[in-house]
Amino acid sequence: MRLENRWVAIPGLILLAATAAILSAYAGASSTQGNGPEQPIHFPHPLHAAGAMKINCLYCHYTANKSPDPGLPAVGTCMGCHTIVRADKPEIQKLAGYYNKKQPVPWIRIHKLPEYVHFPHMRHINKGVSCQTCHGEIQTMTQVYQASSLNMGWCVNCHIGRSNPPFKARYDCAVCHY
Repeated sequence: MRLENRWVAIPGLILLAATAAILSAYAGASSTQGNGPEQPIHFPHPLHAAGAMKINCLYCHYTANKSPDPGLPAVGTCMGCHTIVRADKPEIQKLAGYYNKKQPVPWIRIHKLPEYVHFPHMRHINKGVSCQTCHGEIQTMTQVYQASSLNMGWCVNCHIGRSNPPFKARYDCAVCHY
């Protein structure tokens, strides 16, 4: 290939990379800041995670400290209390309907990263990163929404120590893209 042809190929490659980035950003590859869809069952985080109960996130999201995925609570976990507690309430009756049919609640995912990004929850939780660092003050949200952008720059800022509290971790490509 002649030198002039190589210089012509560079803008083409840049255009191709930019197009791929834009398509992945807008093709449902990840969720956006502010995303807060209505869920099939209204789960009141302020009632369960704050106030008098103060249930730890790990009680329901039981695999967050042992797995890349935080896990969603099994209907049986909820029904452990709600067979008795507030069983007459409409939302609990919806929950009991799933339980009686032996079906999981079809929760709508809120925080989603692109497929080419790996976020192992257990590494973060076990290093002392609180759930609120990434997910916002979930315990006060009447309807859960994505509080942070969760884009690459946002993550890198945390890895280089520009977070509150400051954390530091490797930030080479292979940490998240493997």
